Amino acid sequence: MVINCLGAVPFIVLLGGVVASAQEIVVPDLKGDDSPANVIFRLEDGAMEQWRQGKPLRWLEISADDVSYVNPALTAPVLGIDAYREELEPLAGKIFYDGSEYVKPRVAIYGDLAVLTYNYHSLSKDKNGRLQRSSFWNTTKVYHRESGQWKAVHTHWSYIIHKLPAEVVVPLPVHTPAMKPAGTAAELLALEAGAMERWRQGDPYGFIEISAPEVTYFDTGTPARLNNLAELKAEYKKRENKIFYDVMEFIAPRVQVYGDAAVLFYRFFSTVLNRDGTVKSRTPWNCTEVFAKKEGRWRIVHTHWSFIQGRREGGGV
Repeated sequence: MVINCLGAVPFIVLLGGVVASAQEIVVPDLKGDDSPANVIFRLEDGAMEQWRQGKPLRWLEISADDVSYVNPALTAPVLGIDAYREELEPLAGKIFYDGSEYVKPRVAIYGDLAVLTYNYHSLSKDKNGRLQRSSFWNTTKVYHRESGQWKAVHTHWSYIIHKLPAEVVVPLPVHTPAMKPAGTAAELLALEAGAMERWRQGDPYGFIEISAPEVTYFDTGTPARLNNLAELKAEYKKRENKIFYDVMEFIAPRVQVYGDAAVLFYRFFSTVLNRDGTVKSRTPWNCTEVFAKKEGRWRIVHTHWSFIQGRREGGGV
C-alpha cells in the first residue's frame, strides 16, 4: 500500500458536544413552517436570489468563520471567512441570470449539523422570453447550528457529469515538520484510507461498508444524486474490478468536527505508474465526506467527488 499525505496536518475545528443520534431526513419547503430544514433551505435560496442578481456577499452573511468552499474554478479550497470574502467580492455585479431550479433538495439533520444537497439549474431567458436551463450543478452545503443560528460551514459545487481539463496546475502546501492527526481526525482518515486502498485495487466495497443506509452521493459521472446505500451499491457494482492505480495521495485533509458529526475534505491524486516507476498519469480530485457517528461507529452519510477544475461543455455560467 502506498499512501502519501501531502501537508498531512488536518485543520480540526471542535465545536461543542453535539449528539447526532436524532437523525432527520426532510424534503424542504420554501413556503413551509420554521422547521430546521425549511429555515436552512430559505437561507440557501435567499443567498442564491442575491447571487443571481450580481450580489454575492449574502453567502458571507450566512457562513461561519471556519467556512470552507470549493468550486470548479479553484485549484485549492477557500478556507475561512476572510478568504471567502476575497473570493466573492470581485464577482459583485458580474453574474446575472433569470431564475433558479432546485432538483430534489434534501436536508439530512444530525443533531446540530445539517447536510443540504440538490442538483441545481440556473435559468436564463431565450430571445422569446422563455426560461432555459443554462448550467447544471451538483451541490453540497453543510450547515451547523450554533447559538440557535444555522451557518454554512462547507460548500462543494461541481458540474453534473464533467470531465478533466487538458491540464491543471495544483498548488501543494508544505508543512514542516509533519504532524500526525489525532483523535477523531485520525479515526476518519484511517477509515477513508482503508476504503481507498481497496478502491484503487478494483474493490469499491470498502466504501460501502463504512456508509450509512441513508448515504447520498455525487461524482463526476452521476447524472443525478444517488439517494441511499442500495443505489450506491448498484453504481459501484458497475465499477468493480475496473478502477486500478498505484499511488494515492491525500492533500491537506481538513476535518471539521461537530460532536458526533464531522466534515472531511481533501484534494486527492490518483496516480498510475509506468513499469520503471515514472508517472504515467495523475488525476486530481476534490472530495467531501460527511460522517455521523451511529451506534458508536463513524459512517459516511454524504459523499461528493469532483475533478479539480472539472469542465462541462456548455455547462458554465
